[in-house]
Amino acid sequence: MIKKAGRVKMPKSRKATSRAKHARKAKATMKRPTKKVQKRGMSERAKKVAAEARHVLKVKAQKKAFKEQVKQAAAVAENERLRVEDLLANGVFAEFISKNIGKKAINIIKLLNSPQTDEKLAADLSVKINEVRRILNVLDSYGVARYDTNKDSKGWLTFKWYLDCEKLSELHRNALTAKPESAYNLPDNCNDFFYCGKCYEEQKVILPFDAAFEGAFKCDNCGRQLKQLNKDEAIAMFEESVAEKEGNVVPA
Repeated sequence: MIKKAGRVKMPKSRKATSRAKHARKAKATMKRPTKKVQKRGMSERAKKVAAEARHVLKVKAQKKAFKEQVKQAAAVAENERLRVEDLLANGVFAEFISKNIGKKAINIIKLLNSPQTDEKLAADLSVKINEVRRILNVLDSYGVARYDTNKDSKGWLTFKWYLDCEKLSELHRNALTAKPESAYNLPDNCNDFFYCGKCYEEQKVILPFDAAFEGAFKCDNCGRQLKQLNKDEAIAMFEESVAEKEGNVVPA
């Protein structure tokens, strides 16, 4: 090794050996990636494959869960339908519904197993929509029928009515076990009531304001204008009709 001007000069033979070594190393690097690069490339591919596999499994699980939910919902709906039919098959309860809510009420209740609009109920039963709305409002006063509101594309509100089976069962129990005077009560949150002077003697129907309003304050049976009552008058008329049913008062 020769020192020159403060530097170390490498012999030619050693210098050539070093260059050859570096050349071989560079050539090997060009031909084959290092273990680190090779490992990273395989990991990326594996991650992509794993992600695709997870996505496929997730979609399959979602489809399976959705089918199971649909199946369960259908089973629940069928059980509720059978339960409602069983309740309405009782003659006493069916008569109670017919007299206190309306003759078409039983058919409407059966269709409320799934959410329905009043227009569709009227079309399916070939009944005037005002009569359907009156019955729905009376059912609502009992808590048996409930509704959800939605806005259509034009901004109009639509009402979808559905049945509360628990409330229907409760009404069924009350109708069968309660005393006649407590089987039906006028809504507490209403002060204005209406009745038909012609049909009341036969039907004994007193309508709260909302139900009368839906029918344009006309009798859905004969079409006549309804007569108005305040709350005290409505209670007195209702109690009189109950007493007549019990035979305590002889009709004039």
